[in-house]
Amino acid sequence: MNESGIITFFDSPERSPLDDIIKDYLLFQVNPLINQILEGYPEFVVVLNKNRQIVAFNNKVYTAFNASSPEQILGKRVGEVMNCIHSHLMPGGCGTSQFCRECGAAKAIKFTNEKNLPSEEECTITSSLDSKEISFEFNVYSQPIAFKGTNYTLFAVKDISGVKRKEALERIFFHDILNTTGAISGIANLLGDAENKEEREELLNAIMISSQQLMYEIVSQRDLRYAEDGNLQLNIREISLNEIIEIAYKLYERSDHAKYKVFTLQLPEDDIKVKSDKTLLIRCIGNLIKNALEASGPNEPVKVYSYYNDEFAYINIFNNQVIPENVRLQLFQRSFSTKQSKGRGLGLYSVKLIIEQYLMGKVSFVTNDVFGTVFTIQLPLEFPQQEKAI
Repeated sequence: MNESGIITFFDSPERSPLDDIIKDYLLFQVNPLINQILEGYPEFVVVLNKNRQIVAFNNKVYTAFNASSPEQILGKRVGEVMNCIHSHLMPGGCGTSQFCRECGAAKAIKFTNEKNLPSEEECTITSSLDSKEISFEFNVYSQPIAFKGTNYTLFAVKDISGVKRKEALERIFFHDILNTTGAISGIANLLGDAENKEEREELLNAIMISSQQLMYEIVSQRDLRYAEDGNLQLNIREISLNEIIEIAYKLYERSDHAKYKVFTLQLPEDDIKVKSDKTLLIRCIGNLIKNALEASGPNEPVKVYSYYNDEFAYINIFNNQVIPENVRLQLFQRSFSTKQSKGRGLGLYSVKLIIEQYLMGKVSFVTNDVFGTVFTIQLPLEFPQQEKAI
């Protein structure tokens, strides 16, 4: 809790009064050199006061923040004008929630404010726009400036979304898909040396599984791109809950990910029907299963189970590991990953995007020392009337 009595988990919640904001704004407005410098930035740039509130900005801010007048921008913090999904969680606003501790923009601004030194960070901001969540990826720069005897922070951004998407595709097509095609080629070469029918059938089955995995990777990335663009087509029909979960389970039951793991499936005896897109739902469940298997060590349990009530079906994936706090605060961000390779981090992001914005469900998780980690997909039994959610 701050001295003001307002709870904060990261930066100070204090705000300057409107009169001080307007005074600073007019001070910058009447200075031609400052305005020329601000307008010279290729993307949006703002000047922040000691309480991280915007007191000056270039004209690119109007487009970036979908604003039409200074009143919609002045006095707010960066996350608030961008409608960051975490900026309104706490009474203190942007910079005061638990999630802000892992935000590159919040960290850069705090560092510059406290150390009077420049800072550079990568930042993913998820904004809520027209009931749709959109992820933005930036390099952010904060620079201390002194003007008329007062210290301010110059905060500028560079959009790196294209770079991040390129890294993701490079990882997928140069790593995952190359490995899969290599496996297919290797198995195909062994066919000529097969000594009997049983061995040939086993090799052919391995080729089929690898080919399906190759197609799965390509189609997954295509659908993710369609989903982000708002063009993903749905095939909604009535399907068996047990059937889709069992299909997703069997995709990984004999995979390398499941080796040496205690991988189990528990389904309700009384099956029910849900209205959803079978292919997309299986893919989302499969992503969560793969993550759980990858996070688990030898002989550790990974369990898939489900239940339902009169309105919703719940699909759960359990593993024994506990997610560290710094990781759990970033899990659903587009490029965040616990893996070291560049370009990873699309799995959970794509699950949340497809389940919540297309299949009208919810994705959540709990993690603690008592119960381990459980990811849950909540689906309505009846799909809403609209053809797609966005």
